[in-house]
Amino acid sequence: MNCKRQKVYKGMKIGYILAFLLFLVACKPYADYKERGHWKQLKENERIGFYWRHNDKIYAALGDSAVLIKYVKPMEDVDIATFYVNKKTTNGMENYAKDKKNVYYPLHAICVDADSYGYEYATELIVKGAFPSSFRYVGDGKGTDGYTMYRYGRREDK
Repeated sequence: MNCKRQKVYKGMKIGYILAFLLFLVACKPYADYKERGHWKQLKENERIGFYWRHNDKIYAALGDSAVLIKYVKPMEDVDIATFYVNKKTTNGMENYAKDKKNVYYPLHAICVDADSYGYEYATELIVKGAFPSSFRYVGDGKGTDGYTMYRYGRREDK
C-alpha cells in the first residue's frame, strides 16, 4: 500500500471507531420509561415527604418544625428556584427531589429520640451520577435519567 492509501485507511478506521463510541454514549436504554409522578415546587413552610422549605432553605427531615430549626442543618448548595419534589411515591416519605444541579433522595436517615421530642434527618442526599434535567420518577422507588436506573436513590445494575 502506498503512503496516501495508508493515511486514508487509518482515517477511516478512526472515523468508524469514533462513530461506534458516539453510538454507545448516545444510547439511552431507559428512555422509554414514562413519568409516574408530579414534580412540585415547595412553597414557604410546605412539606412533601422528607423535604421541608423554611426561610428559603430546604430541610431533609421529619419532625416538629421548632425542633428541626434548632437541631437540623438545611441542605447545602440547593438552588431554591429550581428545587422540585416528586409528590408520587410508594410510601410517601421517600421522595426524589431535584434542582438544576443534582437529584436528591434520603439515602441515609438518622433517627433521634429523646424524652421530649424526636426527629429524623437525612445525611446522604445526592444521587450520584444522575442527570437532573432528564430525571423522572417511574414508580416503585425507581427513577431514571434515561441512561441509568436508580432504585431508592442507588444505581441499579441491569
